[in-house]
Amino acid sequence: MSSHAPARWYRPVPVLAVLLVLLAASSPDVVCLDAGVCTPVSRLGTQGDAGLVRHTERLPAHIEPGTPFAGWMTWPRPPEAVRRQVLQKQPVEFRAVIPAARLRLAVAPGLLTERSEPGVLVFLSADPLAGASTPLALPEAIAGAESLDLLTPAQKSEVGRWRTAAASWQSRLASEWTAFTRAPRAGSVRTKLLDTLGGPPVPPMPEFLTEAQRTELRRRGHALEGRILVEDLPGDAYRLRVEAVPLDQLVEEWNAGLHALVGRLERLPRPRFHVRPGHRHDEASFTLDVRSDVDETRVSQVSRRLAEIPGLETDGTQLPPPGL
Repeated sequence: MSSHAPARWYRPVPVLAVLLVLLAASSPDVVCLDAGVCTPVSRLGTQGDAGLVRHTERLPAHIEPGTPFAGWMTWPRPPEAVRRQVLQKQPVEFRAVIPAARLRLAVAPGLLTERSEPGVLVFLSADPLAGASTPLALPEAIAGAESLDLLTPAQKSEVGRWRTAAASWQSRLASEWTAFTRAPRAGSVRTKLLDTLGGPPVPPMPEFLTEAQRTELRRRGHALEGRILVEDLPGDAYRLRVEAVPLDQLVEEWNAGLHALVGRLERLPRPRFHVRPGHRHDEASFTLDVRSDVDETRVSQVSRRLAEIPGLETDGTQLPPPGL
């Protein structure tokens, strides 16, 4: 009988946890636009300032006429302006009405989809009960000027060209929606619809009107607000842009101290302005570089520029510093 003990054999146990980690190439997640409007994605990392995701489209083989539709998909080649807004994490949405349905296309901000040329993730919905044959409407200011016969012959021609382009776009969109309902899974059909829905003809904007036309519209009861924008400059300076702002809006924003006119000023008293009689509907436009490396305060720089506008004047009193 041998004095040697029998040999013991051990089988290595696979480290399953390690394998599972290695197999997990992406992180599951959910993207939502609104409450209940969500889709699963796999997050793959980032590309520039945007998140990069993989999305699996779950579209039906066809859509029955007269039935609602809602689905997530990739828009492969959106216009550059749309892509820029997505990268800036800004909401983007397009709406259109055709005889078959009211369409809505919403783009998920801050996300790109995995492709050789990354696209954007979109949610497309259709409400067949809200379909109509209504032509695209002009912006209220342009329509008002047209109804009051304030447009010049050249402006009337431009409005006519836009209406022709808008009618053609609506007709094309209706045809492409019909093609999409027959084959939602066909990539070329889907992309064509998204490209058209996301590229409506741009209507004339209020800037299309002259200052005199805008002033007359305000006198006739139309509310035309202007824009006040702030742009950062090197150092501690900024550029203030006032674009076609009616004087009553300008005074209200300055005196209230809640908007771009006052937001970057020192916490110092500032003069109160009012609109002189007969100038309420006039407007102002100017650009002012406001600096901090000069002897004059920012409050003084801006208030001095306002005082140069015909129709504005101070009433001799001072407003408290903003926020106090």
